[in-house]
Amino acid sequence: MTTPLAPTSAPAIITDGMRRARTALFIVFFAQGLGFGSLFARLPSIKDRFELSDSTLALLTLALPLLAGVATLVTGSVVQRIHSDLVLRVAIAAELVALVVIGVAPSFAVLIPAWVVMGIAFGMVDATMNMKAVSLQVRYGRSIVVGFYAIYSAAGIVASLAAAWSAHQGLPLWMFFGIEAVILLPLLLATGRHLVHARVGAAGGQAGADKRTSLKVRVPWAPVIGIGIVLTSAYFIESSASSWGSVYVKDTLMAPESIAALAYGGYSAAMLIGRLSADRLIRAFGATRVIRACALIALVGMVAVVAAWAPWVALVGFALAGGGLCVIAPLAFAAAGTLDDSGVAVARANTFTYVGFLLGAALIGPIADLSSMRVAYLISVALAVVILLMAGTLAKRLEGKEYALSSTP
Repeated sequence: MTTPLAPTSAPAIITDGMRRARTALFIVFFAQGLGFGSLFARLPSIKDRFELSDSTLALLTLALPLLAGVATLVTGSVVQRIHSDLVLRVAIAAELVALVVIGVAPSFAVLIPAWVVMGIAFGMVDATMNMKAVSLQVRYGRSIVVGFYAIYSAAGIVASLAAAWSAHQGLPLWMFFGIEAVILLPLLLATGRHLVHARVGAAGGQAGADKRTSLKVRVPWAPVIGIGIVLTSAYFIESSASSWGSVYVKDTLMAPESIAALAYGGYSAAMLIGRLSADRLIRAFGATRVIRACALIALVGMVAVVAAWAPWVALVGFALAGGGLCVIAPLAFAAAGTLDDSGVAVARANTFTYVGFLLGAALIGPIADLSSMRVAYLISVALAVVILLMAGTLAKRLEGKEYALSSTP
């Protein structure tokens, strides 16, 4: 049985508890984006400190999403036995503590356990925060979930700028990560108790907040895999842009490095701008129109990247792809939320994001070596077509029956 959104003709009553839960989730999404973004932005410092080879560093960077992917799959079972708000609060604290330990680690032997904890905690936070975002959207009765992703995107940009500043100032890793933990942990502790109002399976009000999640929830894999294909496609494109975009612009289109570096920056900026306005657009025009329009924009963007005859064309293409994909992941998770009211489907769907991320990072380079980077990016074009073809099915699940992410009068 699905948990329906309130019909647009009968708007949901937004309580103070729900508003506080939304604020608490904003802080969680920001902490998640800041922590992960900071770690990857300071990878050169980690490499130098522990004198890692390129191969070892590559293994570490691949291990993190692998650990997170396994953890997010397991989380679907964990939250059937332990309240999701407790899992989320413990995991986000563990993630920040692991980040600090990575910063102070005196040896590789200490770094590895902290790295493992970081990956597992990140996956558990990723799964539970998405569960709660979808659950709270159900209670709100209107689209709010994309806004959480806007905060996540903004946190990644803040992390990049903060890491650049700290590296320029020669700030030690332990101090940089420690400052983040000192700022974020008190905020998370202060607001974490409000997450109960966004609890998965809550029917509304305090009575719903006190209700325990059912044990042994069974969610059919077939519809989850359908949603997972969309998520894998979207994250493959994102990974190909983040991992290889600047390389493509520099080596294939012969742009200077200062220009090539803008490839992922434009992608990220367009995604952030799109996410800041997406919830309003969905409420105004409905999920179907927004998803289809965004999927088409993403496809046009990737076609422009492959067909680019000059660096600026590719940069515009990456920006269009980022702007087009801004709603795909959030609304895919919202669609997964219609499959059950336990959050298990959302956790399972979340695993596919790591599949896409890993495939995008791993396949583009080898295929480019065998042919060319332009040919390799045809995979991203094909996956953009997949997203466009499946956009209608995704929207139908969101707007079908009583789950109405449709336009409001």
